[in-house]
Amino acid sequence: MKPERLFYSAAGAIFLILTVLGFQHYIFQGKHFDGTPIDPSILATVVVHSSAIFAWYLLFFAQSLLISIQNRRLHMKLGWSVLVISSTIAVTGPLVAIRSTRLYPDAAVFDWSGRQFLLIMFTEIAMYLTFVTIGVVNRKRPRIHRPMMLLASLVILTGATGRIPLVNSIFGLHQWVALFGPVVCLGALLLLVRLAMTRRLDREFAAGYAALVVVTLVAARLAETGVWVNWAGMILKQ
Repeated sequence: MKPERLFYSAAGAIFLILTVLGFQHYIFQGKHFDGTPIDPSILATVVVHSSAIFAWYLLFFAQSLLISIQNRRLHMKLGWSVLVISSTIAVTGPLVAIRSTRLYPDAAVFDWSGRQFLLIMFTEIAMYLTFVTIGVVNRKRPRIHRPMMLLASLVILTGATGRIPLVNSIFGLHQWVALFGPVVCLGALLLLVRLAMTRRLDREFAAGYAALVVVTLVAARLAETGVWVNWAGMILKQ
């Protein structure tokens, strides 16, 4: 069991490192990744959202370490903070998406227009909440709980990887591959490492990973339809 426990600690460390690299301008300078200041009208929402994201990755790493040193009691106590952190992410994520799109209506993200990219962001939050819910419901079943919490961490990592120049130089700056390519590749690598360590396929992890890939592909296609663009327009006017 020790290698398996160390696997999640290592994954948590990778998530934290990527988060710091991707958001270093925000963390150390309080600015966007391109060095421009954050608009005061959305600053409070951005601070709360980004703090919740960072707290999530810190918690995932800490929880993984607690399991690796077999401190299950403290792990269970800290686990309830997931409800607060995930709820904050779920509320502030869409708010940041909508308010930033209203502020910069002509801005494009990986060749998606603002309205198109709204669906991508909403989809990420929906998948994150789905994985967290499954993980919390199965908190006493480690075989399900652990991979679901890992997948929840993986699916919201695009905000960090999309802001790392080295990653952009490898995956480019065009739509699905640019945004989800790094996360999909990292997920595949983690799945293969698990397979090599345990000599068996982690079916729960594999199923969740497959769902992540399929849902993001479908969302990317739907985001370009006229139906969604019209819906996005109505959302932004409210």
